[in-house]
This record gives sequence, C-alpha cells and structure tokens, in this order.
Amino acid sequence: MCLVMYRVELFYSDKLFFYKTLNNKKIINTMKINITKKQYWKLMKAVYMADWMANAICNSDMKQNDDIKEIRNYVFSFAKEMGCGDYAEYDNTLGTYYATFDMDDETTTRELINRYDDHMFWEEIADRLGERDFKKRYKQKDIKEMSNEDCFTKQMDYQIVWEKEFEKHGIDRLKIDTTKK
Repeated sequence: MCLVMYRVELFYSDKLFFYKTLNNKKIINTMKINITKKQYWKLMKAVYMADWMANAICNSDMKQNDDIKEIRNYVFSFAKEMGCGDYAEYDNTLGTYYATFDMDDETTTRELINRYDDHMFWEEIADRLGERDFKKRYKQKDIKEMSNEDCFTKQMDYQIVWEKEFEKHGIDRLKIDTTKK
C-alpha cells in the first residue's frame, strides 16, 4: 500500500496537518511557513470567512465542507499561543475548534462579510428576476433555437433592467401580487 501525504507545519509547532493522501506510496512533503502574529490574525480571519461562506448556511440536510472545517480546526488550534485566544475555543464534546462570538462580531471581518452579502443580494435578485422575465418572454422552443451569445445577451438585457431599478429605488417598488395564485 502506497500512501502519499503532504504535511504543512505552521508556527514551529509539533502539531502536524496531513493534507492529502494518494495512491499507496508513503511520501511526506513538508512545508514550513513562518508568520508573525499579525499575519496569523489575518490568516485566522481569512479561514473564518472561508468557513463562514462554505458552512454557515448549512442546515441539517446540507453537508458541511469537511476540508474547510479541517483547515479551520488546524489554524484555530494555534489561537492561544498566537495571542488570539479570545477568537477561538475548543469544544471537547465535538473535538473541534470554533469561532467565538468575539470573532463573529470582529469589526473588519463583519464588514467584509456584510459587504459581500450586500453585493451578492443585489446581484442575485437582479439575475433571478432577469432570468424569470426572459423565460416569461421567450418560449422554451425559442430559447433552444437561440445561439448561446444571443440567449446570453437577451437575458442580460432583462437583468440590466432590474439592476437599474435597484440602483435607483432599491426594493421600495417591489411587491407581491396577491391577486394571482
């Protein structure tokens, strides 16, 4: 049996993170990354945001991304020794590290998450309403006969209408038509 492992050692620690296993051959490649406490804090925030984006939306019927959770667990395991113990804690019952409320409320991280959410909200709503209007206007048969470029252009025309609407009025003029069932 060959086993290929890549090992990443961070912060001069004896804690090892086994990143990947392949085939049946045992080969260990090690990379040591030396970072300052300030760089560690930035890494911790980046890992938190990656974990948040991948896993925060998961409910009971959605599988969380184990690769990101594994990286989060490894990086957060150094929080105390790197002076960031207020932002990560270990749960003995679950056997994992997690972000504390202090990390959730940390200003720069929260601002980046809110900026992303705000941008994605407006982009997604315009995309979805544009796609809806496009499909209302054209029959499925007509859409299949369009070239990819023509289909894309026509659909974008509908999305642009919504983008302009939201830029000017936000959601103020949106309403649910309760007369239709």
